Amino acid sequence: MVRIVSKRNLLNKKGQLFLLEVFIALTVLILLMVAIYQVEFTAPPSYQDDLSEIGYNALESMNIAGDLKPLVFNSLTTDFANSLSTILPENVLWRLSVENGVGTTQFQIYWDRAPPAESSVGVTDYFLYGDGENLQHFRTIHLELWRIVG
Repeated sequence: MVRIVSKRNLLNKKGQLFLLEVFIALTVLILLMVAIYQVEFTAPPSYQDDLSEIGYNALESMNIAGDLKPLVFNSLTTDFANSLSTILPENVLWRLSVENGVGTTQFQIYWDRAPPAESSVGVTDYFLYGDGENLQHFRTIHLELWRIVG
């Protein structure tokens, strides 16, 4: 026995099938959007640029306070190391050398420290001019900084 399907029943079933497909498609889109917004796309932080700036700002603040020239021109390495360590963040290691105008090294602080090969290093060269009657003399402060990760 052959069943006769009316045109109205056929259209009714097509409409129901279409609605079911729409609900499935919307559900898939909503789940996809939720999944995308749940995953945070973050890159590992790059600190190289701000390390140079941190070093320069530390030396500049010491200079503005009037502490830098006596420490450099009198080679007060222990006081210099203590002052700089209090200014810099705890997770930043550093080493420093001071040269005169000819390029001869006057003194070094923590120069035996070496940054790990995989770390990014910020470098700052700060030029300090004159002390009292010796205004023509200058010193170049070479500061290298790297961050401890972990």
